[in-house]
Amino acid sequence: MTNLRWTLVFKLRNNIALDDDVALARREISVLTGTDTLPIDEEALHALCTQGWLLPKDASIHRAGVVGFRCTVDAPDLKRLFWRLSFCEQVLAIAPSEDTSAFQGLPARLTRVRQVHGRACAVFLPFNAVAEWSDVVARRAKSPQDAITLLDFLMDTLVAPNPPELSQSVRAILCAKQTTGHLFHGLHVYKAKFFPRMARAFINLTSGANLLDPFAGSGTALIEAAVMGVPAIGVDIDPLSVAIAQAKAELLCDDGTIQDAILDVLTRLDASAKGQVSLFDIAETPAAYSITPHFLRHRIPEPELREVEADVAQILHALRHLPACSPLHIALSDALSRKFKFRFLGLGYGRFSLSIQPRRVRAMFTDNLNYLARSLSVWQWLQAQTGLRPAPIRVMHGDARRLPLEDASVDSIVTSPPYMPASSGRENYLKSKAYAMTALGLIAPDAVDALEAEQIGSVQRVGDTEDLPEDARAVVAWMQSDPTRCVKASATASYFVDLRESLREVHRVLTLGSKCAYVVARRHVFYRYQSREVVRVVESAGLTAQLAEQAGLRVLEQIHVELQKQNTVARPRSLDAYYETILLLQRRGD
Repeated sequence: MTNLRWTLVFKLRNNIALDDDVALARREISVLTGTDTLPIDEEALHALCTQGWLLPKDASIHRAGVVGFRCTVDAPDLKRLFWRLSFCEQVLAIAPSEDTSAFQGLPARLTRVRQVHGRACAVFLPFNAVAEWSDVVARRAKSPQDAITLLDFLMDTLVAPNPPELSQSVRAILCAKQTTGHLFHGLHVYKAKFFPRMARAFINLTSGANLLDPFAGSGTALIEAAVMGVPAIGVDIDPLSVAIAQAKAELLCDDGTIQDAILDVLTRLDASAKGQVSLFDIAETPAAYSITPHFLRHRIPEPELREVEADVAQILHALRHLPACSPLHIALSDALSRKFKFRFLGLGYGRFSLSIQPRRVRAMFTDNLNYLARSLSVWQWLQAQTGLRPAPIRVMHGDARRLPLEDASVDSIVTSPPYMPASSGRENYLKSKAYAMTALGLIAPDAVDALEAEQIGSVQRVGDTEDLPEDARAVVAWMQSDPTRCVKASATASYFVDLRESLREVHRVLTLGSKCAYVVARRHVFYRYQSREVVRVVESAGLTAQLAEQAGLRVLEQIHVELQKQNTVARPRSLDAYYETILLLQRRGD
């Protein structure tokens, strides 16, 4: 180490298990520091500790091989690193002199500063790591106050002047494998949800003054951008997705009103369960009414159907003073989505299996409110410790094929379009949300099919292959000739046409030279259902890149990232490695 430059050491999160995530972390660090980095292993990390450079004695490392990176720079932007790092849980910054003034912009509660060998050094905990730990704490705590106490204890341990060996309770938090529910990402179950770290990493790589997600889904990219100080716009055709994303944005700006509403609703439901209701409430209480979508009524046993509809009526009555689709309404939607679990067979006929969870909707809703109360408490703690004020979020109900935005009005895009319906088994995905949408009054019980037909990737859509790339036409032609897949051939053609139209809109709304991270499945595999024999592999990332070029975009790079599967038994070939590809696109001159 020289005395003329800063040395930075980045310790990776210990729940990073895949090499592609390590590579993505390295890429992000290089972008944020403006220089190349060198990998370090566990031995090098511990050597820094023994030399007095303040890293904890117990690094809690799960993975072998690369556990971090290091680099030297002239003048690091430490505040930018604090707010934007996605994959690191500690940063060691060693100044070229004894001057500690550069550390003053870091949150004191998450930083410790010392003089070592005549040089100022600091270890700080990046915001995203602390946010991820905060959700682990929120899920394990018994109450909002208990969550705050646990967070205080965790921070005191990690930034102690002489870090101790980690206790079992601290280790359990730091070593949690699933850490994707922070910043209210866990408000509502959502299939194929954006991984927050991936969204954050590509917000860093596209680096615009504002951000658009034209397939906003549950709002993951919007929330991550807002916390990073980037104003965000989200568009989605699905009304429930819009409601979820809006609720998350509302939670980021809560002034205590939502926390008070949670306590009020829990009190009302508890009194109702004990029969302690006023005459006024009794007079107001509505009878249970039919909210069950028509296609589901004959699939649910009548006693259970009456129980669910009675629970929903009672909960909606307790929520009657709140605005429509408030975060508490979204907690009800989540309970319904967990109550009824769909598995579509992927044959193109909309057939599905349905499993019904034994717990009552009311109990699941109550659990959701208690978790939301704890999540709000840890969010308020994060704001108090860091001074965070999120950038504004705007969520709109709209269509990615016809964006409600002006030309050249967006500086960056991070998004993930729906999967190709041909092999995913998701061609009737909207039906799995139908119960929640009818309960929230977003659609009528008999309107599900009409809304489904509007979705990109719906099997109800039809299209032809005119002007599509040769690879896309070949896929559709093969499906038309296959007796088991011909039913979805026209829908797949429509999917390619719709995807190209959405990419043309990406080109239209991006400013000249701005970038888009477009996340798609790397490939789709067709197999025989009984033998699991692979019959065709479609390189869908390459095909999407061709569509992007037809739309006028420049394909800068294809970044392949392996994902950890949560379910390895659901489908044939489910033990195969699964990759997503990030197409890094750029608007070129017209």
